[in-house]
Amino acid sequence: MFCKKCGDQVEETANFCSKCGSNIHNGSQNAHGDGSVNLAGNNKIDNSNIHVGDVYGASSSDETAYIDRTYIKKFEIAGNQVKSSWITFSGIVGFIGSLASIISVWGTNWQFIAIIVIAISGTLFISGLTLSRIRFVRLPSSKYNLESNQDGLVFITKVGGDCPKCDGKLELVDIKVGQNHSKTVVRCNRYGKHIWNFDPTVLK
Repeated sequence: MFCKKCGDQVEETANFCSKCGSNIHNGSQNAHGDGSVNLAGNNKIDNSNIHVGDVYGASSSDETAYIDRTYIKKFEIAGNQVKSSWITFSGIVGFIGSLASIISVWGTNWQFIAIIVIAISGTLFISGLTLSRIRFVRLPSSKYNLESNQDGLVFITKVGGDCPKCDGKLELVDIKVGQNHSKTVVRCNRYGKHIWNFDPTVLK
């Protein structure tokens, strides 16, 4: 089978052309099948194209954006790869331990440390649950993410790509959409109005 746009040969099961990114089947812009799978059971991530979605805030788009994993590293502690369930469990243990100890240190200089530990434990718990559910967590104030595979093993990743509208680079950013709510989108670093919706579920 050959791509109708560039003529490059593609596999029969492919949904998108690996050379130009064009949709192989009737112009549909939804990714299906292995092209959307990021983590296999052998704990390896393949740098396959990821369909990002339509232009943010618009009903349709003439150009589809794609991003790849430009950085992949196992999240390890003491030589052992971390699992999402470990992160959740660590958060629970830390939270309970902090609550038990904060009574004895309340009113002293140690109370602030206990409050910080509670906040960290809560973040770990929420991150672990999110990794278990959608397998993707954005690291705040960072260009890196946490992803987990079907076995729950966690990886540190970074994603990026080329803007289909200009010669800029695509990156994940968080934009404020409410007083206490933000949304992760894919945005061009050259022209900030080139924005696409980002759905982490396509990384499953």
